[in-house]
Amino acid sequence: MAINFLDSLSNEFVERNQEKTTFSIRLSIKEDLILQEVADSFEFSRQELIHRLITEQIIEPWKQRHKEQAEEELVIEETKSVNYFLLNTNKINDVDDHKWMLSNGVAAAFEDGYKEKIQKFRKGDWIFLYESGQGIVALGKASGVLEKTEHYGRMDKTFFQKLEDFQVLPKPIKASEVKRILSRSFPFAATLSRITDGEKILDEIEKKNNY
Repeated sequence: MAINFLDSLSNEFVERNQEKTTFSIRLSIKEDLILQEVADSFEFSRQELIHRLITEQIIEPWKQRHKEQAEEELVIEETKSVNYFLLNTNKINDVDDHKWMLSNGVAAAFEDGYKEKIQKFRKGDWIFLYESGQGIVALGKASGVLEKTEHYGRMDKTFFQKLEDFQVLPKPIKASEVKRILSRSFPFAATLSRITDGEKILDEIEKKNNY
C-alpha cells in the first residue's frame, strides 16, 4: 500500500508541475450566457468549469480506457507473413520517451501491459510510430529481437525492438489522412494497435517519399 500511496503522490506532483497550455472556443451569445450562469451558480469561473468538464468527462474516461487496453490481448494474424502496427510514441506522458524512440529508431513501450506486447512483433513486421497531435512521424521493420533497458533508473522497464530500414518522415501523415487512406475510422488514442490493412498506409508513404 505504501508504494501505491507514494506513486500517487508522485503522479500528483508531476501533474501539478506540468506545463500548461491554453485554447479558445467560439460560443454563441446564448451559449456563453448559459455557461456563465452555470459557473456563477457553483462559484466557478467559466475557465474552471470547462476545465472540470474536460477533466471529468474526457480525460478520466480516456485514462480508464487506456488501462483497459493494456489488459487486452494484441491479436496477431499468424497466416500473414507481415503484420502492420501503429505505436504511439508516448509523448503525452513523457516527451523524452518520444525523442528516445525517434533518435534511436526503435519501437518501445514503458508501461506494464503494453511493454510486454512489444515482444509479439515478428521480424519484418511494419511499425508506424504515431506522435500525438501530429500523426505518423516515422516507420520501420521490427527486428524480431526483444531488448530491454532501464527507464529512469528502473531496470528492464523499457521493452523495445530496433527498427530496420527506419525513416523519419519529412512530413507527418495526420490522423485525418490516415482515415482517408484506410477509408474508415481508427483508434488513434490506443497506445498500440494492429492495422489489418496497413499496406495501404505503406503504399501511400512509398508514393510520397520514394521510400
